[in-house]
Amino acid sequence: MWSLLFAITSAAAERPPEVGLTIEPLLSVDLEHETDTEDTFESWTWIHAKAKQRLPNGEWFFATRASHTVRHGLDTESIWRLEVGETGIAGTVGPVYARAGNLVERWGKLDVTPIVDVLNPRDLSAGPLSTIEALRLPTPMVSMQASMGRSRVELTYSPFPQPDRIHMIGSDWSPIRQGMLEATLSESASWEGDSAALLSGQIEQLGDLLDGLQPSTLRALSSTSTSIERREQTGLNGNAGVRLELEAPGLDAALMGATLVSAIPQTELNPSFGTILQTEELPDLNSAGSLLESNPLAVTWPRTWMAGAEASTVLGPIGVRAETAWWSNRVIQEPWLSSTTSPVTAVGGGLDWAHGSTLYASVEARWTHMVEPPPATTVLAPDTVDLGATARMTFANDRINVMAATLWTPTFEEWMARPEIQWRVSDPVQLSVGAVLIHAATPPPVSLSDALRYTGGPLTMASDNDVVFAALRWIK
Repeated sequence: MWSLLFAITSAAAERPPEVGLTIEPLLSVDLEHETDTEDTFESWTWIHAKAKQRLPNGEWFFATRASHTVRHGLDTESIWRLEVGETGIAGTVGPVYARAGNLVERWGKLDVTPIVDVLNPRDLSAGPLSTIEALRLPTPMVSMQASMGRSRVELTYSPFPQPDRIHMIGSDWSPIRQGMLEATLSESASWEGDSAALLSGQIEQLGDLLDGLQPSTLRALSSTSTSIERREQTGLNGNAGVRLELEAPGLDAALMGATLVSAIPQTELNPSFGTILQTEELPDLNSAGSLLESNPLAVTWPRTWMAGAEASTVLGPIGVRAETAWWSNRVIQEPWLSSTTSPVTAVGGGLDWAHGSTLYASVEARWTHMVEPPPATTVLAPDTVDLGATARMTFANDRINVMAATLWTPTFEEWMARPEIQWRVSDPVQLSVGAVLIHAATPPPVSLSDALRYTGGPLTMASDNDVVFAALRWIK
């Protein structure tokens, strides 16, 4: 369908299509091996091919996204993914400018600590190694804008919303790391309890089966968590948003609202299974049979209402940016695979300064507040403060860039830094070397039990993943 549409529109165009290709391979090496199961090196290759053509009243654009991942530790995993990138058609119909297709629509002014950028799901599978272009996942969407003097109203509808992409099990950036599940099954075969004589042998067989699975099979089982209990994609259960932008001399501001399906599920672990995991004791004989007939994990995907605002201005040489938002019932993760919902508010701001193209620096801050927090939370606290900063210096006629990005969360006493040096060898080729450094006051989880009872922040979970990396960027 897309090829036929582009062929028809190309015939009416006055100029040939513009095409481009970007290939970005990255190789990272772990600086220290804290566990026997972690990956010693990891490579990512992102490929982005695109084409676009201007039409009398608009344009069409087409892109494909591909990634190839290799992880090497106790085993070697090789993962290939190919999908449609930002693809569609845009143009003016009377006073309305419209875009339709597989799109990326960004709200907000903040980069390191965003708040209102909620329309596209995130690809979190590569952790902090990901490129900015690969972070947001395009999704089917229609967007229409109409201008009225210095204001503009924008309506957006995404009929088939998708969850965030994350590998729950089996990578250095997963909540459940390599070997945790297998080790727990091996240990649980020797747990005490009235049903030990009945279940120990079956648990041991299950552990042997899990040890013998190909990594691709375990990834497939893990990925099912993103599709359990999701509503059928009829197009009637989508995400919708409206944004009113106001422009004045020296000021760019916007108000927005949206109704959204949560990008992460609300889960509830069966209390009987939770008791077994917490006490490390097998159930009595009467309970053992009923456990096999019950659902171990209940999953729902709640809908939330969101309202927000953003603004930016310039005060002398300083750029000032701000965002704020309110959610009616955002999913809050709790220990032991449970979660709840709570109204949430957030406010953030940023300052940036540039000296030509040679120097740039910015700082950002975000405060997130749960209105009705549960007794225990994980990844997000009842009141969470995040601080971010970026800096860039350019030398040698823009051929050498020294840059760094940092994120500090004093709420969990954790921080991450990503320094990098980039060398533009020629117009199409750029080489870079850098590192990802993560520090936390508390150690990361080392077992499945630790991961399930975890109450720290997202950086603490991966604080043993200090890596150095080398990357290449080729653009044609």
